Amino acid sequence: MATIQSYVKPNELYRYRSLKKFNQELEAIEQKYLFCAAFTKLNDPMEGMFSSKQRLRQSDDYDRIHQAIIENKEAMGICSFGEVHNQGPMWAHYADKFKGICIAYSVSGLLAAIAQEVTLVRVLYNETAPVVSRSNPESIKMILSYKNYGWRYEREWRIFAPLGKVFYANSECVTRVYLGSRISDKNRKQIITRLGMLKIATHQMEIQRYSMNF
Repeated sequence: MATIQSYVKPNELYRYRSLKKFNQELEAIEQKYLFCAAFTKLNDPMEGMFSSKQRLRQSDDYDRIHQAIIENKEAMGICSFGEVHNQGPMWAHYADKFKGICIAYSVSGLLAAIAQEVTLVRVLYNETAPVVSRSNPESIKMILSYKNYGWRYEREWRIFAPLGKVFYANSECVTRVYLGSRISDKNRKQIITRLGMLKIATHQMEIQRYSMNF
């Protein structure tokens, strides 16, 4: 049987963050962790939807299996990343209309620093929900790796891990932090000071006509 392999991974991935919970966002960098939330906390109401293969639906054990899938989905933690740091809609939607930040992470650094049970996957965008035939950890990850095609602009990658904080030991996992063009002076100064103590570079966004530069 042929197999699917992924030979290419990005050098960096990016997390767009609002600063409405300023200290929480900075402490995540300072304390070296990613927060993995339940899929029900994400902004897409279609997250986690799926259909079952006919053979599974006809199984005498279908109700139990279907309930197990639902429960296992709710126990899976998700941390989302984008492939680029300079996409306008992402700054608008996830970084509080350009008032937030975008954190750059070294992918190789994260993979080396976090626990083995953590999985990094690329999201697949499709017009139909995934179809499952059984309930196991891989089926749950497959379900949560799908999003409707309308979200394709996000170019999303996800880490699957236990719910809550996932710590990484390597301080160099965060390579730099980009500051939105509308960030407040107070937040900008505090970020530069606090991240400067960690030797993490910051880059200020500047808008020039129809382009953004750092």
